[in-house]
Amino acid sequence: MVTAQNSSTVFMQKHEFMPEKIKSNLSAQPKGVVLWENQFDNASDWILDNSCAYSAYTIVGGYDYANQTVINAPSACTSPGTVATDPGTGNTAQWRFETDGNVIPVGALAPFGSSSVSNGFLFIDSDATGGGDGDGTPIFVTATIATPVDLTGENSVVLSFSHNYRWWQDTRGVRVSGDSGATWVQYEITNNSGYPNDQNSGNPEITSIDVSADVGGQSQVLIQFYYEDNDFWAWYWAVDDVKISRKDQNNIQANSAYIYGESLYGAEYGRIPLDEVDANWVLGAVVSNDGVNDQTNVTLDTDFGSFTTTASFGIVEADSTSTIESLEPLTLTTGVYQGTFTVSSDSDQVGGANFGDNTFERNFEVTSGEFSLDGIGLHPAGQEVISGLGSASFTGGEDGLVCANYYPLKQTQVLNSVHVEIDGQNSSAGAEIILYVIDSLSFTSGAFGNAVFTSDIYSLTANDVSLGYFDMPTTLLSGWDPVNNTSTWENLSLSPGGYYVGVEIFSGGGTYNLRIVDDFTVTQPAWSSAIWFPQDGSYTNGNAFAIRMNFGANVGINENVINNVSIYPNPTSDVLNISTNSNDLSELIIKDITGKVVLNQNFNSKIIINTENYAKGVYIIDVRNNLGIVSEKISIQ
Repeated sequence: MVTAQNSSTVFMQKHEFMPEKIKSNLSAQPKGVVLWENQFDNASDWILDNSCAYSAYTIVGGYDYANQTVINAPSACTSPGTVATDPGTGNTAQWRFETDGNVIPVGALAPFGSSSVSNGFLFIDSDATGGGDGDGTPIFVTATIATPVDLTGENSVVLSFSHNYRWWQDTRGVRVSGDSGATWVQYEITNNSGYPNDQNSGNPEITSIDVSADVGGQSQVLIQFYYEDNDFWAWYWAVDDVKISRKDQNNIQANSAYIYGESLYGAEYGRIPLDEVDANWVLGAVVSNDGVNDQTNVTLDTDFGSFTTTASFGIVEADSTSTIESLEPLTLTTGVYQGTFTVSSDSDQVGGANFGDNTFERNFEVTSGEFSLDGIGLHPAGQEVISGLGSASFTGGEDGLVCANYYPLKQTQVLNSVHVEIDGQNSSAGAEIILYVIDSLSFTSGAFGNAVFTSDIYSLTANDVSLGYFDMPTTLLSGWDPVNNTSTWENLSLSPGGYYVGVEIFSGGGTYNLRIVDDFTVTQPAWSSAIWFPQDGSYTNGNAFAIRMNFGANVGINENVINNVSIYPNPTSDVLNISTNSNDLSELIIKDITGKVVLNQNFNSKIIINTENYAKGVYIIDVRNNLGIVSEKISIQ
């Protein structure tokens, strides 16, 4: 039996990220009577600038969403007077008006999903024009509407826009002015101190800001979008469908909803074994008051069919957000649970004029033995959003990238196998995989040699690619049956604690790529899903890989030893002994960690390899003969 420890993961540095999209994201549109809008379909509607002239602007208020602090000064330009140029064209970096949503440089967020992409949208791309980190080519660009908007008589107004971004040290935000640009109020979404949500935005993400106090009732209203990459090799920003709408008098909204066992630290596991189910569950919703009036008796009702709950908050003030949450004792049995979360108030009742944004749905399953962070196949109809991440997702991650989920166990469990869903359209037979079950401290420090279970190397088959998944057993040698000439194996027993279950991917330098399916539908706590990047460190994923544990013992598993291959010692520093029970010719292939073949040689029964001239590191040993293929990972020290 093995035990685990706990830890957490953090982002460390930017990597070129190239995931393939499997299914598009969802979008939602803001409500309210539209008073003014622009779809970036006419470039003359906007004044573009990249001189950082706004550094002299008078900022009279605003908010920094990344730091959750009030703004009373403009963003500082990096090296004012220096403007980045596009290294491909030599043109000065500037906002562009685009009509092709596929210019988004992140596959998981392409194409841009705004409602009027083909008419045009605003786009700036540090990834292409910003140069390297600290190379003296910062980007700072603004786009300001050319003709002021007259909001005379409209005292309660909301500014909203659709956008799409991936963050890395870049600043992006919007400013409004009620006096034709003499003073400004600034709302900063990200900056180089952080971002307020996931590193990826929604597609599109709808941002709504109550600007009533800033420009309500004013006749000379300007709007300005600004972007700075702070002299980093950052990402991009796409903006579309900017609107000013009349604010509703009464409108309580359900921004998100959640349900999880109290021992799961906020993670919403899609499938939970019955003997891991908590007695008490947290049910809640994040609600906002987007109306003019304070909302009283704000209530959250949840209905999962077999059980219902109710929680109240009292008052949610205008232009504020609150969390309504309760801890409920629940008695659950195996089966799928489909729930609806509904928020209401005295003035925004079920079936009322503004009730369209008051509900959220969440589903999960209690199983007899399957444990999964992802909820693929269970999510409410039309809401599932999935992508893929693997050997082709990052430059430098072709070999040795590890994708993993975190599983906290309350009971001793016997793990018999791990099920992994793959993106068959972007995976190739021949990719090689090593499965790890590892405590969290060892995972985040990259100490995979401390894993409580390390599988033999598995080669992905054409059938796996066709099916869209593969299963890897977690068995350990327990004895020998001399009568039947077989080895006896037993499943892995795990004591209570926290474990990462991860798969290490080897593509042979990009020849045989493999992508693990990643569930984007429910944003998970940062530590719940993570990756290990070769020679770099651990990174949070923020979503849920489709890497699932299957519990339940398969006692007395036997394996005929005619296929047995012995490879020893491991690690080694001078010689490597390889022997097989087959008397036929065997082929030996030794590859380094990048997949480069360093030795290809045939032998009968036994061979001794001198490793003194091999570079220190990890190598893959493949032995092939008429009985099959055996692969093993060794370390040369």
